[in-house]
Amino acid sequence: MDHLSEKVKTLRRKSGWTQEDLAREIGVSLSTVQRWERQGGEPTRLARRELQRLFEQCGINGGSS
Repeated sequence: MDHLSEKVKTLRRKSGWTQEDLAREIGVSLSTVQRWERQGGEPTRLARRELQRLFEQCGINGGSS
């Protein structure tokens, strides 16, 4: 899970988004993004797809987790 939490944080920062921006864009709560980034939870399959779609739209390669 370390890898996933770091990936979400790194990609979010590369995009120039706050945690709140990312949460709003993929339709989850701010606390959910915070939990992902501090290794307290893992995105659902749907949330992972949304993350991948969003980062690809922005030209940021997130790879698959």
